[in-house]
Amino acid sequence: MADLRSGLRTGLCVLAIMFSSAAVRGETLTFAADEWCPVNCAPGSEKPGYMVEIVTAILEPLGYEIRYQQINWARALLLTRNGQFDGVYAGTPEEAPGFVFPDAPQGEYTIGLFVRAADPWTYTGPQSLEGRSAGLIIDYSYGEAIEADLQRYSEITYTGGARALEQNIRTLDRGRLDLIVEDINSFAYKAAELGLTDAFRLEETFTRDSLYLALSPAKPGSQTIAGHLTAGMQELRSSGELEAIMRKYGLTDWENQTLDDGQPAID
Repeated sequence: MADLRSGLRTGLCVLAIMFSSAAVRGETLTFAADEWCPVNCAPGSEKPGYMVEIVTAILEPLGYEIRYQQINWARALLLTRNGQFDGVYAGTPEEAPGFVFPDAPQGEYTIGLFVRAADPWTYTGPQSLEGRSAGLIIDYSYGEAIEADLQRYSEITYTGGARALEQNIRTLDRGRLDLIVEDINSFAYKAAELGLTDAFRLEETFTRDSLYLALSPAKPGSQTIAGHLTAGMQELRSSGELEAIMRKYGLTDWENQTLDDGQPAID
């Protein structure tokens, strides 16, 4: 591990020279998001989230000080768009139109449909959603097709706040929802944390797409940071540090990740 970190620092020093507009020493960047483990978890914890660790590993050697503030997702987007934060963890172009995005992603998600393990219902297409109560999170993007199907056929309950996913999982467990649509790794991580791993099953998967540190359109340095992140992802991957970070969360590099029989990729 020491050799990997040494190689990463060397590579990032070279990148710092390549960028003529390199980071101002001591410049503080504050990124916000709600809790969405394992992508971004509790600030300051031993496991703050794999995207938090990836971004920190790339930007801190370039002279930036990284801070992470946890607030609800809708407010994180609003305040970042206005320039009060420098970026949001785990953003997508659909959720954050007009934000500045690196060319290379800092994560990936796969949207799945979860039901209680004892529920005999099966997904056979959009019409099978008719009459089913579904739990979604306010201002999250799940993919146009599944969102349209849910809007047409299901009764949707939207949840907000810092513990929205936990609330949806507990509500599903109590039988007050029929299904939840959520990133499969995040659902598996939170269900395990709540001791409810065996209470649910993954019934279907839908959208699989990239996640980014989405940067504020109001900040003049956003394009520079996006460039650092794009170059830094290549260095992290080639050095092996990216794989080391992912394994800390029971995952693998998403470029090498496959889903077997629709099961969550988290160990």
